[in-house]
Amino acid sequence: MAKYTEPAFGLKSFNCPHCGALASQVWYTTGAVRVGDAGIPHLVDREVLDRIEALIERSNGEELVNWVGLRDESLREYNEEVFFEIPDKTREYKRIIRNIHISECYRCEKLSIWSHCDLLYPLSNFEHEPNEDLSAEIQKDFREASKIVNLSPRDAAALLRLCIQKLCRQVGERGKDVNTDIGNLVRKGLDTKIQKALDIVRVTGNNSVHPGQIDLEDDKQIAVELFSLVNIIADAIISQPKKIDAMYASLPEGARKKIEDRDKKRE
Repeated sequence: MAKYTEPAFGLKSFNCPHCGALASQVWYTTGAVRVGDAGIPHLVDREVLDRIEALIERSNGEELVNWVGLRDESLREYNEEVFFEIPDKTREYKRIIRNIHISECYRCEKLSIWSHCDLLYPLSNFEHEPNEDLSAEIQKDFREASKIVNLSPRDAAALLRLCIQKLCRQVGERGKDVNTDIGNLVRKGLDTKIQKALDIVRVTGNNSVHPGQIDLEDDKQIAVELFSLVNIIADAIISQPKKIDAMYASLPEGARKKIEDRDKKRE
C-alpha cells in the first residue's frame, strides 16, 4: 500500500486532508481586518444565493460572468468552506493572528486551518466515499468514520471493521463472527485476493480486536487503508456481481435459454 504521511504542522508535504493526495503544502500566517461599525460578520444565507441565481438568469455577457463569480464564491461560503478571497490590494491587514496558520494543498488548492499544532479544519475527509451498493446502514457508518478520522483514527478504524461485519451480513452471512463468515464465503467461491483483503481488515493492528471495538494500536495510516479496503471488498462481492447479473439479464431471452439448456446438459 502507498505510504501515508499524516498531516502535521510545519511539514512541507503530507497527505492532504481534503483530497487525500501526498502533495506539497504552502504555509501562510494569518491576519485580520476589523468588520464595519456594526461589528457583526456577514454570512451568506440561502435567500442571498437564490437572489443571485435569479440575477444570473436575467444577465448576459460580462455582467453574467461577474454574477456567476459572485454566485460561486457565495456558495462556497454558504457551504462553510474555508478559502482565499482576493482582497483589495491597497488595504493592509490591521492585525496579525498568532498561532493560527493556513496550509494550502498544491494539488487541490484547498485550505487547512491549524491552531498551534492542531488541525482545526477540515474535520472530515470527503475523499472517502462509500461504495453506493453498500446498505444504507453501512454507508452511514462509513461516512461517520470519514468525519472523525482526523480527530480519532482509532474510532474510525473500529467503525470500518464494523462495516466489514455488516457487509458480510449483507451478502448472506450471519455477521457475528467475521472469521467464520470469511471461511463460509471462501467455500462459496470467494476470490482468494478478496479473502486476503477481508483478513487484512480483520487482523490489521491487534488481531484480538473484534469489529466495532477500539484498537489502541490503530493509527491514521491504518484507518486510511481500511477505507480503501472496505470499498475494494464491496466492489468485488457486491457491485461487480450486480453489474454482471444486469448485463446477463439484458441478453435476448432466446440466448439466455440456450445458455441454460447448455448448463443443464453439463449437469
